[in-house]
Amino acid sequence: MFSLFREYENRHIGTLVLGCLMMGSMGIFANHIVQTHPANIVFLRFFFCTLSFPLIALIAYPLFPRTTRDKVMETISFAKDHTGLWVVVGISMALVVALYTLGAVLLSVGLSVILLYTAAIWFPLMEKLACRYLFRDLRPTQFSRAYYLSVSLNLLGLLTIIVGTTQLPSFGSLSSVLGLISAVTASMAFSFSMVLVRVIKTKGIKTEQMIITSSFIGSLIMLPALFLLPIELSSGNLYNAFGMGFIATALGGLIYFKGFGSVRTTLAPVIAYLEPIFGFSLAILILAEQFTPTLLLGMAIILATNIGYTLLDLWRSRHLLADLDQ
Repeated sequence: MFSLFREYENRHIGTLVLGCLMMGSMGIFANHIVQTHPANIVFLRFFFCTLSFPLIALIAYPLFPRTTRDKVMETISFAKDHTGLWVVVGISMALVVALYTLGAVLLSVGLSVILLYTAAIWFPLMEKLACRYLFRDLRPTQFSRAYYLSVSLNLLGLLTIIVGTTQLPSFGSLSSVLGLISAVTASMAFSFSMVLVRVIKTKGIKTEQMIITSSFIGSLIMLPALFLLPIELSSGNLYNAFGMGFIATALGGLIYFKGFGSVRTTLAPVIAYLEPIFGFSLAILILAEQFTPTLLLGMAIILATNIGYTLLDLWRSRHLLADLDQ
């Protein structure tokens, strides 16, 4: 029994890591979009993500006709049978992307990354509040001290990276204050979306639906920016917007949430810290951004923490299942 569980767990840990890598590439595409307001960059990400799903279905159908039909019917059933939850999931994930982008513009990209990934710390509190006031049939997860220690070390690694690569902004201006509020709110929305992963799983809904709902609702939320704020629809911008929507968001999101929904609640939020690491690494390799020993130290802290916590979690699960088998 344990060998089958371990094989299943390891496979989906790899799926989540691949999703982190693909979603981490978003900044590469966004960096090449010029003369366009950040709000419209968010809109382009949602819009091209929405267009990508029919394209993915057309590509997949000749190879996997039954699976493709099932996925399409799952999407339709989710929107029809759980309309309220469909809207909540879509708005939550759309707010994560929109508020994170706003925080990056008004505050700084580095600090926004740090604040976004404090979601792993917010998660236990957010889950308890959600279980008490919204989803009373959902029981809160029991987190160990090792979880909180790993989250703290991951934040230390992120802070080490940012201190070595960016300058911290002054908080004397209104824009910085608004950026700080946006970044913190994005973190809370991200932690709430982690709770929603559990909720939709209990209803038999595939967690990949989260990226589908957010793309549709996010496109509607950000649509006014297309007419109110500057946007440059050049061939280069559209090419990068398609890459941002198709590779980094649609494919990356489907893979990310499939892995996130299949890995245990105590493990998935910690592995998700690999996404900003991949983002920094791709920026160094593709955008030729300079790196420092401080950046490498921060990456080493995060990688060591994630590997250590993952091995500890798997070791505990092995002994737990071994006790149950006896």
